[in-house]
Amino acid sequence: MNFGIAYVLAVYAFVVILMCSNKFTIATCAVTCATLLMLGGVTNFSETWAGLTNSSVIMMASMFVVAAGLSKTSLLKKLSSNIIKPGSSDTKIMAGLAIIIFLLTSFTNGTNSLNIILPIIFTVCAAQDRPASKFIQNAAILCQVWAGLLPLGGNAGSFNMLNQIIESFGGVGEFNYFTQMLAKLPLGIAVMAAVIFVNHRFAPSFSVEPVQASTGPAKASTLTPMQEKLATVIFAGTILGLVISSVTGAFDSTLPCLIGALLMVYCGILKPREVPNNMGISVILCSVCMIPIGTALVNTGGDKLIADAIDTLLGGTRSSFIVLGVFYLISAVLTQIMYNSTVLNIFRPLAIITAVSRGWNPTALVLAVSIGSSAAMLTPMASNVTALGFNSGKYTMKQYLKGGIFVFFVEFIAFMATVPFMFPLV
Repeated sequence: MNFGIAYVLAVYAFVVILMCSNKFTIATCAVTCATLLMLGGVTNFSETWAGLTNSSVIMMASMFVVAAGLSKTSLLKKLSSNIIKPGSSDTKIMAGLAIIIFLLTSFTNGTNSLNIILPIIFTVCAAQDRPASKFIQNAAILCQVWAGLLPLGGNAGSFNMLNQIIESFGGVGEFNYFTQMLAKLPLGIAVMAAVIFVNHRFAPSFSVEPVQASTGPAKASTLTPMQEKLATVIFAGTILGLVISSVTGAFDSTLPCLIGALLMVYCGILKPREVPNNMGISVILCSVCMIPIGTALVNTGGDKLIADAIDTLLGGTRSSFIVLGVFYLISAVLTQIMYNSTVLNIFRPLAIITAVSRGWNPTALVLAVSIGSSAAMLTPMASNVTALGFNSGKYTMKQYLKGGIFVFFVEFIAFMATVPFMFPLV
């Protein structure tokens, strides 16, 4: 192991210790991580802060503002009371939230979906005197698992890219338009059932004050009747714009979010001075500043070290079932401490090479890596969605880990019980 790899691992271990101490915000820890990587010379300035120019940052900040405007109306109170009746049990509350999340993630990403659902959670919990902590992480888990189920927008053509990658390694690409959707559907159903009937029962129970206005409970509206209507129309128009962008690809998906955020200000629903406090800066910093870990591993050769360790772990086994499980679990474990796309980009080629060299169909192994690397539900470093859930619920690292571990294994068991038979390796 060279100095660079050792330095990256030491930095990451130090940052995890800072997070577990609960003495510093998650954003402070993340910025510390990025700064130390640049200080050690394993990433340069542009690599360290490249995430700030990513379109997802603009989309997240804009959707925070749109959600903040919506939270000032009486719509959320009416919506939550219609879907989740007064006096509902925790199970019925979770079921109602799960239905809304499934509909939202069909047309927008997990972060946007959680941004929209958080004000509803706070509104329901305030009205029914229930602790929001029981539902926030579970909602984040569902947003993460269901996101990208439907092959819309960029996902629509992703199967062609996967087939090209497989064929470039000498394999036969058999992905089609519905492959990933068919693989993820039974997993999503299993996770949804686990969250509705089991997981929320063991979630920590404590009152949570909203992190910011966009995630707060709906109070008596201070808007005029016209502003109430405008806020609702702007919100609906933003969602419609995201759907059209996803389905047609006619324009960038950041545009509806930016336009919606600007209209909330121009129409007087949000005052200009309220905007900076409602942009989710802490969540954005957490997401952006953990990305350089993956870059640092690639720069120092840490990705090859991990790949060699996987090859050693597999040994000479010829069991396709064991190999499939190993690829899923390693991808799923590493995605808790590394950005999803980093894990995917490191292990997808290795999965394809492993399958082709053994004469197997690569489809299931590629699915193991892609689905495993999106099983981000145990730490706030795993994805934008988990960072948002962690911050909004004000959990400790220990609470968040315990809150996701049962569902983590439910998804793994569901994967192993379905995907190898739907897409046999041999």
